[in-house]
Amino acid sequence: MRIRGFPWVVALVLAVGVHASVLWYLARTDTETDGAEAPGESGVVIDLGPAGRTIGDPEALPEPEPEPEPEPEPEPEPEPEPEPEPEPEPEPEPEPEPEPEPEPEPEPEPEPEPEPEPEPEPEPEPEPEPREPAEDQPRDASVQGEESEHEAPADEVRDAPAADQGGGDPAAEQDYARELRAWLERHKEYPRQAQRRRQEGVATVRVTIDQDGNVLSYELEQGSGHSLLDRAVEDMIRRADPLPAMPADMGQSTFTFSLPVSFNLR
Repeated sequence: MRIRGFPWVVALVLAVGVHASVLWYLARTDTETDGAEAPGESGVVIDLGPAGRTIGDPEALPEPEPEPEPEPEPEPEPEPEPEPEPEPEPEPEPEPEPEPEPEPEPEPEPEPEPEPEPEPEPEPEPEPEPREPAEDQPRDASVQGEESEHEAPADEVRDAPAADQGGGDPAAEQDYARELRAWLERHKEYPRQAQRRRQEGVATVRVTIDQDGNVLSYELEQGSGHSLLDRAVEDMIRRADPLPAMPADMGQSTFTFSLPVSFNLR
């Protein structure tokens, strides 16, 4: 980049140099003139030109026009800052699935009202059997033929001859048989389920006991036709054990008898 006042500085330097040369020359001439005036008194006159020109120099050159300063390059515009990317919107949480409504519990079916249990009619007390001579007393232990429910001897106890049965008092045996029948009757229970089902029947059970009345064995000789009633007969034997002991005048170690057990709603 050039300095605008450079030509003027050059001219000023030249002018100063010229003046210095002239002054040096004049000083030298004066010295020589002093030495020469004595004999010839001759001298030299020097005419000084105007300041700013050198002697014998042509006219000063015109100052060159200053070159135009180059226009400053425009500063590059700053690049715009990139806009921040928008944060992705959070995905909405899925709505919880509604819990299934509990199925309504089925209404319990009303239990059928139990039928009123019929009041058992009191069984008529059996008439005392007339005692017969010992030789005419039957000792049949087998089951009689199939009889109708109305004609079944439900309250009759039949004794069967035992292996070691001796010749006891028949009257004592009859009394003992009635005692056993009453004892077992107190332990008989009519199943309620069988009553609701209107089940009736007669089952015959064969029982063997010792002198103290302990049940040695029993078996169902004839079923009633209903399992509920048959089980009721077996339960009766277990509840009644031990039975009343045998009287001493029977003279037997064991006693076996068959008992028809009836179940009637009327």
